[in-house]
Amino acid sequence: MEKEKFVTLHTEQMLNYRSATSEELGNLQVKAQKQSEEANSLYQLSKEQYYYSFIAEIVEKHYDIGTLSEVWQIFGGYINTTFGIYTIKDGERQTWLFRMYKRGKNLDSLLFEHRLLLHARKNGFSFGAAPILNHEGKTYCQKEILLADEKEEFLFAVFNYVDGDVLYDWIPNWAEEGLNDTTIASAARCMAEFHSSTNDFDPQGLHGDNIMDSEDSPCNELIHKFPRTLLEYRKIYEKAGLNNVFTEYFDAVWPIFDKMCAKSYIPPEDYSQMQINPCHCDFHAGNFKYLPDGTICGSFDYDMAKFDSRLFEIGLAMHYVFASWKLATKGAIRLDRVERFIRLYDEEIQKIGKIPPLSALEKSYLYEVLVQGTAYVYGWTTSAVMYDPTLNPHEYLYYSQHYVACMNWLEEHETEIRELSAKL
Repeated sequence: MEKEKFVTLHTEQMLNYRSATSEELGNLQVKAQKQSEEANSLYQLSKEQYYYSFIAEIVEKHYDIGTLSEVWQIFGGYINTTFGIYTIKDGERQTWLFRMYKRGKNLDSLLFEHRLLLHARKNGFSFGAAPILNHEGKTYCQKEILLADEKEEFLFAVFNYVDGDVLYDWIPNWAEEGLNDTTIASAARCMAEFHSSTNDFDPQGLHGDNIMDSEDSPCNELIHKFPRTLLEYRKIYEKAGLNNVFTEYFDAVWPIFDKMCAKSYIPPEDYSQMQINPCHCDFHAGNFKYLPDGTICGSFDYDMAKFDSRLFEIGLAMHYVFASWKLATKGAIRLDRVERFIRLYDEEIQKIGKIPPLSALEKSYLYEVLVQGTAYVYGWTTSAVMYDPTLNPHEYLYYSQHYVACMNWLEEHETEIRELSAKL
Protein backbone atom coordinates (compact mmCIF):
# COMPACT_ATOMS: atom_id res chain seq x y z
CA MET A 1 0.00 0.00 0.00
CA GLU A 2 1.39 3.41 -1.02
CA LYS A 3 2.19 5.95 1.64
CA GLU A 4 -0.25 8.95 1.94
CA LYS A 5 1.11 12.00 0.12
CA PHE A 6 1.03 15.49 1.62
CA VAL A 7 1.43 18.92 0.02
CA THR A 8 3.87 21.34 1.60
CA LEU A 9 2.67 24.94 1.86
CA HIS A 10 4.75 27.66 0.26
CA THR A 11 4.83 29.54 3.55
CA GLU A 12 7.34 32.12 2.33
CA GLN A 13 4.56 33.47 0.05
CA MET A 14 1.75 33.39 2.63
CA LEU A 15 0.58 35.18 5.77
CA ASN A 16 0.56 33.16 8.94
CA TYR A 17 -2.50 33.59 11.22
CA ARG A 18 -1.48 32.80 14.77
CA SER A 19 -3.56 32.17 17.86
CA ALA A 20 -3.70 34.54 20.82
CA THR A 21 -4.61 34.30 24.45
CA SER A 22 -7.51 36.26 25.95
CA GLU A 23 -4.98 38.39 27.84
CA GLU A 24 -3.15 39.26 24.62
CA LEU A 25 -6.44 40.14 22.92
CA GLY A 26 -7.49 42.32 25.85
CA ASN A 27 -4.18 44.21 25.74
CA LEU A 28 -4.55 44.63 21.99
CA GLN A 29 -8.06 46.04 22.41
CA VAL A 30 -6.86 48.57 24.99
CA LYS A 31 -4.01 49.62 22.71
CA ALA A 32 -6.34 49.98 19.71
CA GLN A 33 -8.82 52.04 21.75
CA LYS A 34 -6.05 54.36 22.93
CA GLN A 35 -4.76 54.83 19.38
CA SER A 36 -8.31 55.49 18.17
CA GLU A 37 -8.83 58.15 20.85
CA GLU A 38 -5.50 59.77 19.94
CA ALA A 39 -6.43 59.75 16.24
CA ASN A 40 -9.84 61.30 16.97
CA SER A 41 -8.22 63.92 19.18
CA LEU A 42 -5.71 64.74 16.44
CA TYR A 43 -8.51 64.95 13.86
CA GLN A 44 -10.56 67.28 16.08
CA LEU A 45 -7.54 69.50 16.74
CA SER A 46 -6.69 69.74 13.04
CA LYS A 47 -10.34 70.50 12.23
CA GLU A 48 -10.51 73.27 14.84
CA GLN A 49 -7.26 74.84 13.67
CA TYR A 50 -8.33 74.60 10.03
CA TYR A 51 -11.64 76.38 10.76
CA TYR A 52 -9.81 79.03 12.78
CA SER A 53 -7.31 79.67 9.98
CA PHE A 54 -9.82 80.13 7.18
CA ILE A 55 -12.17 82.22 9.37
CA ALA A 56 -9.19 84.43 10.24
CA GLU A 57 -8.27 84.72 6.58
CA ILE A 58 -11.80 85.80 5.60
CA VAL A 59 -12.31 88.18 8.53
CA GLU A 60 -8.94 89.91 8.35
CA LYS A 61 -8.71 90.06 4.57
CA HIS A 62 -12.26 91.06 3.67
CA TYR A 63 -13.69 92.91 6.71
CA ASP A 64 -12.79 95.96 8.75
CA ILE A 65 -13.55 94.42 12.14
CA GLY A 66 -10.03 93.84 13.43
CA THR A 67 -7.94 90.76 14.14
CA LEU A 68 -9.54 87.42 14.99
CA SER A 69 -8.88 86.37 18.60
CA GLU A 70 -11.34 83.56 19.40
CA VAL A 71 -13.68 81.17 17.55
CA TRP A 72 -16.54 79.26 19.19
CA GLN A 73 -18.78 76.92 17.19
CA ILE A 74 -22.49 77.31 17.94
CA PHE A 75 -24.32 73.98 17.78
CA GLY A 76 -28.02 73.25 17.30
CA GLY A 77 -28.74 73.99 13.65
CA TYR A 78 -29.48 71.38 10.99
CA ILE A 79 -28.49 73.30 7.87
CA ASN A 80 -25.68 75.87 8.19
CA THR A 81 -22.54 75.98 10.35
CA THR A 82 -22.36 78.94 12.71
CA PHE A 83 -19.64 80.41 14.92
CA GLY A 84 -19.48 83.12 17.53
CA ILE A 85 -16.21 85.00 17.03
CA TYR A 86 -14.27 87.67 18.91
CA THR A 87 -12.10 90.24 17.14
CA ILE A 88 -9.80 92.93 18.50
CA LYS A 89 -9.92 96.38 16.89
CA ASP A 90 -8.32 99.52 18.31
CA GLY A 91 -7.76 97.66 21.56
CA GLU A 92 -11.44 96.79 21.98
CA ARG A 93 -12.99 93.32 21.90
CA GLN A 94 -15.92 92.94 19.48
CA THR A 95 -18.39 90.06 19.12
CA TRP A 96 -19.71 88.81 15.77
CA LEU A 97 -21.55 85.87 14.28
CA PHE A 98 -19.79 84.08 11.43
CA ARG A 99 -21.90 81.85 9.19
CA MET A 100 -20.70 79.15 6.82
CA TYR A 101 -23.65 78.38 4.56
CA LYS A 102 -24.67 74.88 3.62
CA ARG A 103 -23.04 73.02 0.77
CA GLY A 104 -24.51 74.16 -2.55
CA LYS A 105 -26.14 77.30 -1.10
CA ASN A 106 -27.65 79.36 -3.91
CA LEU A 107 -26.21 82.88 -4.12
CA ASP A 108 -29.52 84.44 -5.13
CA SER A 109 -31.31 83.04 -2.07
CA LEU A 110 -28.49 84.33 0.13
CA LEU A 111 -28.84 87.80 -1.40
CA PHE A 112 -32.61 87.66 -0.84
CA GLU A 113 -32.07 86.90 2.86
CA HIS A 114 -29.38 89.56 3.35
CA ARG A 115 -31.22 92.35 1.55
CA LEU A 116 -34.41 91.45 3.38
CA LEU A 117 -32.72 91.67 6.80
CA LEU A 118 -31.05 94.99 5.97
CA HIS A 119 -34.38 96.37 4.74
CA ALA A 120 -36.12 95.15 7.91
CA ARG A 121 -33.58 96.79 10.20
CA LYS A 122 -33.74 100.06 8.28
CA ASN A 123 -37.53 100.08 8.63
CA GLY A 124 -37.90 99.41 12.33
CA PHE A 125 -37.21 95.72 12.98
CA SER A 126 -35.42 95.76 16.33
CA PHE A 127 -34.95 92.03 16.95
CA GLY A 128 -32.88 90.69 14.08
CA ALA A 129 -29.21 90.37 13.30
CA ALA A 130 -28.10 91.67 9.90
CA PRO A 131 -25.05 90.99 7.72
CA ILE A 132 -22.28 93.57 7.61
CA LEU A 133 -20.56 94.85 4.48
CA ASN A 134 -17.03 93.80 3.57
CA HIS A 135 -14.34 95.79 1.74
CA GLU A 136 -15.98 94.97 -1.61
CA GLY A 137 -19.33 96.36 -0.45
CA LYS A 138 -20.83 92.86 -0.35
CA THR A 139 -22.58 91.06 2.49
CA TYR A 140 -20.87 87.74 1.76
CA CYS A 141 -17.56 86.13 0.78
CA GLN A 142 -16.78 83.07 -1.29
CA LYS A 143 -13.95 80.65 -0.57
CA GLU A 144 -12.94 77.23 -1.82
CA ILE A 145 -12.67 74.46 0.75
CA LEU A 146 -11.07 71.07 0.25
CA LEU A 147 -13.60 68.25 0.57
CA ALA A 148 -12.32 64.71 0.08
CA ASP A 149 -10.19 64.97 -3.09
CA GLU A 150 -11.57 68.16 -4.60
CA LYS A 151 -12.32 71.77 -3.74
CA GLU A 152 -15.80 73.26 -3.50
CA GLU A 153 -16.82 76.88 -3.19
CA PHE A 154 -18.73 77.90 -0.05
CA LEU A 155 -20.47 81.13 0.92
CA PHE A 156 -19.73 82.97 4.17
CA ALA A 157 -21.10 86.01 5.96
CA VAL A 158 -20.50 88.02 9.13
CA PHE A 159 -23.50 89.26 11.16
CA ASN A 160 -23.74 91.50 14.19
CA TYR A 161 -24.06 89.27 17.24
CA VAL A 162 -27.44 89.03 18.97
CA ASP A 163 -26.90 88.93 22.71
CA GLY A 164 -29.11 87.10 25.21
CA ASP A 165 -29.62 83.66 26.73
CA VAL A 166 -30.73 80.36 25.18
CA LEU A 167 -33.76 79.36 27.25
CA TYR A 168 -35.67 77.18 24.76
CA ASP A 169 -34.99 75.19 21.63
CA TRP A 170 -36.86 73.33 18.94
CA ILE A 171 -37.38 70.80 21.75
CA PRO A 172 -38.38 71.87 24.42
CA ASN A 173 -40.55 74.70 23.14
CA TRP A 174 -43.17 77.06 24.60
CA ALA A 175 -45.69 74.28 25.22
CA GLU A 176 -43.96 73.66 28.55
CA GLU A 177 -45.47 74.61 31.89
CA GLY A 178 -44.23 77.79 33.53
CA LEU A 179 -43.94 79.86 30.35
CA ASN A 180 -43.88 83.58 31.15
CA ASP A 181 -46.45 85.73 29.38
CA THR A 182 -43.65 88.10 28.43
CA THR A 183 -42.29 85.40 26.10
CA ILE A 184 -45.55 85.24 24.14
CA ALA A 185 -45.94 89.03 24.15
CA SER A 186 -42.41 89.70 22.87
CA ALA A 187 -42.72 86.92 20.27
CA ALA A 188 -45.92 88.48 18.93
CA ARG A 189 -44.20 91.86 18.81
CA CYS A 190 -41.21 90.34 16.98
CA MET A 191 -43.41 88.81 14.28
CA ALA A 192 -45.51 91.97 13.94
CA GLU A 193 -42.39 94.12 13.58
CA PHE A 194 -40.90 91.82 10.96
CA HIS A 195 -44.06 91.69 8.86
CA SER A 196 -44.57 95.45 9.11
CA SER A 197 -40.95 96.40 8.39
CA THR A 198 -40.69 94.19 5.28
CA ASN A 199 -44.10 94.75 3.72
CA ASP A 200 -42.67 97.09 1.04
CA PHE A 201 -39.53 95.03 0.37
CA ASP A 202 -38.70 94.67 -3.33
CA PRO A 203 -37.03 91.28 -3.97
CA GLN A 204 -35.91 92.36 -7.47
CA GLY A 205 -36.59 88.92 -8.88
CA LEU A 206 -34.83 87.05 -6.08
CA HIS A 207 -36.45 84.54 -3.74
CA GLY A 208 -35.44 82.67 -0.64
CA ASP A 209 -34.66 79.03 -0.04
CA ASN A 210 -37.47 76.53 -0.20
CA ILE A 211 -35.91 73.23 0.78
CA MET A 212 -38.93 71.24 -0.39
CA ASP A 213 -39.69 72.95 -3.70
CA SER A 214 -37.43 74.62 -6.27
CA GLU A 215 -40.25 76.96 -7.24
CA ASP A 216 -41.07 80.10 -5.27
CA SER A 217 -44.69 79.06 -4.88
CA PRO A 218 -46.99 79.84 -1.93
CA CYS A 219 -47.02 77.17 0.75
CA ASN A 220 -50.73 76.70 0.07
CA GLU A 221 -49.77 75.38 -3.38
CA LEU A 222 -46.90 73.41 -1.90
CA ILE A 223 -49.31 71.66 0.48
CA HIS A 224 -51.76 71.04 -2.38
CA LYS A 225 -49.20 68.95 -4.29
CA PHE A 226 -47.28 67.67 -1.27
CA PRO A 227 -48.71 64.13 -1.24
CA ARG A 228 -47.56 63.61 -4.84
CA THR A 229 -44.18 65.17 -4.01
CA LEU A 230 -43.71 62.74 -1.14
CA LEU A 231 -44.49 59.80 -3.41
CA GLU A 232 -41.60 60.97 -5.57
CA TYR A 233 -39.44 61.04 -2.43
CA ARG A 234 -40.43 57.42 -1.85
CA LYS A 235 -39.05 56.45 -5.26
CA ILE A 236 -35.77 58.15 -4.35
CA TYR A 237 -35.66 56.27 -1.04
CA GLU A 238 -36.14 53.03 -2.99
CA LYS A 239 -33.31 53.84 -5.42
CA ALA A 240 -31.04 54.62 -2.48
CA GLY A 241 -31.82 51.18 -1.04
CA LEU A 242 -33.59 52.61 1.98
CA ASN A 243 -35.76 50.06 3.76
CA ASN A 244 -35.84 50.84 7.44
CA VAL A 245 -38.10 51.99 10.27
CA PHE A 246 -38.42 55.46 8.75
CA THR A 247 -39.58 54.27 5.32
CA GLU A 248 -41.92 51.69 6.86
CA TYR A 249 -43.59 54.42 8.91
CA PHE A 250 -43.62 56.74 5.89
CA ASP A 251 -45.61 54.15 3.93
CA ALA A 252 -48.01 53.53 6.82
CA VAL A 253 -48.91 57.20 7.44
CA TRP A 254 -48.93 58.54 3.87
CA PRO A 255 -52.77 58.19 3.63
CA ILE A 256 -53.13 60.37 6.75
CA PHE A 257 -50.85 62.98 5.26
CA ASP A 258 -52.70 62.86 1.93
CA LYS A 259 -56.06 63.35 3.67
CA MET A 260 -54.90 66.26 5.85
CA CYS A 261 -53.21 68.09 2.97
CA ALA A 262 -56.41 67.90 0.93
CA LYS A 263 -58.44 69.04 3.93
CA SER A 264 -56.25 72.08 4.62
CA TYR A 265 -56.00 73.47 1.08
CA ILE A 266 -57.33 77.05 0.90
CA PRO A 267 -59.20 78.03 -2.30
CA PRO A 268 -56.98 80.35 -4.41
CA GLU A 269 -59.68 83.04 -4.56
CA ASP A 270 -59.52 83.31 -0.74
CA TYR A 271 -55.78 82.91 -0.47
CA SER A 272 -55.25 85.82 -2.88
CA GLN A 273 -57.15 88.14 -0.50
CA MET A 274 -54.79 87.48 2.41
CA GLN A 275 -51.87 89.68 3.49
CA ILE A 276 -48.78 88.57 1.54
CA ASN A 277 -45.35 89.65 2.74
CA PRO A 278 -41.93 88.21 3.63
CA CYS A 279 -42.20 85.49 6.28
CA HIS A 280 -39.52 84.08 8.58
CA CYS A 281 -40.73 80.51 7.93
CA ASP A 282 -38.55 79.23 10.79
CA PHE A 283 -40.22 80.90 13.77
CA HIS A 284 -39.38 78.34 16.44
CA ALA A 285 -38.32 78.77 20.05
CA GLY A 286 -34.67 77.92 19.35
CA ASN A 287 -34.28 80.79 16.89
CA PHE A 288 -34.54 83.46 19.57
CA LYS A 289 -32.37 84.94 22.31
CA TYR A 290 -33.97 85.72 25.67
CA LEU A 291 -33.55 87.97 28.68
CA PRO A 292 -33.52 86.14 32.05
CA ASP A 293 -37.27 86.71 32.52
CA GLY A 294 -38.08 85.06 29.18
CA THR A 295 -38.53 88.23 27.12
CA ILE A 296 -37.29 87.77 23.55
CA CYS A 297 -34.46 90.18 22.72
CA GLY A 298 -33.18 88.74 19.44
CA SER A 299 -34.27 86.69 16.43
CA PHE A 300 -32.13 84.91 13.85
CA ASP A 301 -31.93 82.20 11.14
CA TYR A 302 -33.79 83.86 8.29
CA ASP A 303 -32.22 81.76 5.53
CA MET A 304 -35.60 80.10 4.84
CA ALA A 305 -37.48 83.42 4.62
CA LYS A 306 -39.85 83.81 1.66
CA PHE A 307 -42.86 85.74 0.44
CA ASP A 308 -46.08 84.08 1.52
CA SER A 309 -49.31 84.58 3.40
CA ARG A 310 -48.63 85.94 6.89
CA LEU A 311 -51.41 83.61 8.02
CA PHE A 312 -49.31 80.61 6.97
CA GLU A 313 -46.43 82.11 8.96
CA ILE A 314 -48.70 82.17 12.02
CA GLY A 315 -49.94 78.60 11.45
CA LEU A 316 -46.40 77.26 11.09
CA ALA A 317 -45.18 79.23 14.09
CA MET A 318 -48.04 78.04 16.30
CA HIS A 319 -47.11 74.45 15.52
CA TYR A 320 -43.41 75.07 16.14
CA VAL A 321 -43.76 76.81 19.48
CA PHE A 322 -46.95 75.42 21.07
CA ALA A 323 -47.14 71.74 19.96
CA SER A 324 -46.14 69.41 22.79
CA TRP A 325 -43.32 66.87 22.40
CA LYS A 326 -44.06 65.12 25.70
CA LEU A 327 -45.14 61.49 25.50
CA ALA A 328 -48.43 61.97 27.36
CA THR A 329 -49.47 65.02 25.29
CA LYS A 330 -47.55 64.42 22.06
CA GLY A 331 -48.87 66.58 19.22
CA ALA A 332 -51.33 68.57 21.35
CA ILE A 333 -51.27 72.32 20.69
CA ARG A 334 -51.75 74.84 23.51
CA LEU A 335 -54.76 76.63 22.02
CA ASP A 336 -54.97 79.10 24.92
CA ARG A 337 -51.49 80.29 24.01
CA VAL A 338 -52.35 80.37 20.31
CA GLU A 339 -55.26 82.70 21.12
CA ARG A 340 -53.05 84.89 23.31
CA PHE A 341 -50.36 85.15 20.61
CA ILE A 342 -52.80 86.09 17.83
CA ARG A 343 -54.53 88.75 19.93
CA LEU A 344 -51.18 90.29 20.88
CA TYR A 345 -49.95 90.11 17.27
CA ASP A 346 -53.01 92.06 16.11
CA GLU A 347 -52.49 94.64 18.87
CA GLU A 348 -48.87 95.17 17.80
CA ILE A 349 -49.82 95.41 14.13
CA GLN A 350 -52.34 98.13 14.98
CA LYS A 351 -49.77 100.05 17.06
CA ILE A 352 -47.22 100.01 14.23
CA GLY A 353 -49.85 100.94 11.66
CA LYS A 354 -48.13 99.84 8.45
CA ILE A 355 -50.24 96.79 7.56
CA PRO A 356 -53.76 95.78 8.61
CA PRO A 357 -54.47 93.33 11.44
CA LEU A 358 -55.77 89.87 10.60
CA SER A 359 -58.98 90.03 8.61
CA ALA A 360 -62.09 87.97 9.33
CA LEU A 361 -61.24 85.88 6.26
CA GLU A 362 -57.74 85.14 7.55
CA LYS A 363 -59.03 84.19 11.00
CA SER A 364 -61.59 81.83 9.48
CA TYR A 365 -58.75 79.69 8.06
CA LEU A 366 -56.84 79.23 11.33
CA TYR A 367 -57.56 75.50 11.38
CA GLU A 368 -56.28 75.05 7.82
CA VAL A 369 -52.97 76.83 8.44
CA LEU A 370 -52.35 74.91 11.68
CA VAL A 371 -52.64 71.73 9.62
CA GLN A 372 -50.49 73.22 6.84
CA GLY A 373 -47.78 74.21 9.32
CA THR A 374 -47.64 70.68 10.68
CA ALA A 375 -47.61 69.15 7.20
CA TYR A 376 -44.87 71.57 6.13
CA VAL A 377 -42.52 70.45 8.91
CA TYR A 378 -43.32 66.79 8.22
CA GLY A 379 -42.29 67.58 4.64
CA TRP A 380 -38.98 68.91 5.96
CA THR A 381 -38.36 65.61 7.75
CA THR A 382 -39.03 63.53 4.64
CA SER A 383 -36.97 65.79 2.37
CA ALA A 384 -34.03 65.72 4.80
CA VAL A 385 -33.90 61.92 4.58
CA MET A 386 -34.15 62.11 0.80
CA TYR A 387 -31.18 64.50 0.54
CA ASP A 388 -29.08 62.59 3.06
CA PRO A 389 -29.79 58.83 3.28
CA THR A 390 -27.11 58.49 5.99
CA LEU A 391 -29.27 60.26 8.58
CA ASN A 392 -30.28 58.22 11.62
CA PRO A 393 -33.67 56.70 10.66
CA HIS A 394 -34.73 56.39 14.31
CA GLU A 395 -34.18 60.10 14.95
CA TYR A 396 -36.27 61.10 11.94
CA LEU A 397 -38.88 58.48 12.78
CA TYR A 398 -39.24 60.24 16.15
CA TYR A 399 -39.81 63.57 14.39
CA SER A 400 -42.31 62.03 11.98
CA GLN A 401 -44.30 60.43 14.77
CA HIS A 402 -44.63 63.82 16.46
CA TYR A 403 -45.95 65.51 13.30
CA VAL A 404 -48.42 62.72 12.58
CA ALA A 405 -49.60 62.80 16.20
CA CYS A 406 -50.15 66.53 15.78
CA MET A 407 -52.15 66.04 12.56
CA ASN A 408 -54.33 63.48 14.32
CA TRP A 409 -54.80 65.85 17.28
CA LEU A 410 -55.79 68.70 14.96
CA GLU A 411 -58.37 66.53 13.24
CA GLU A 412 -59.84 65.52 16.61
CA HIS A 413 -60.04 69.15 17.77
CA GLU A 414 -61.24 70.78 14.55
CA THR A 415 -64.50 71.99 16.11
CA GLU A 416 -62.70 73.58 19.04
CA ILE A 417 -60.25 75.36 16.74
CA ARG A 418 -63.00 76.69 14.47
CA GLU A 419 -64.83 78.01 17.56
CA LEU A 420 -61.60 79.79 18.55
CA SER A 421 -61.37 81.34 15.06
CA ALA A 422 -64.89 82.69 15.35
CA LYS A 423 -64.22 84.52 18.61
CA LEU A 424 -60.85 86.06 17.69
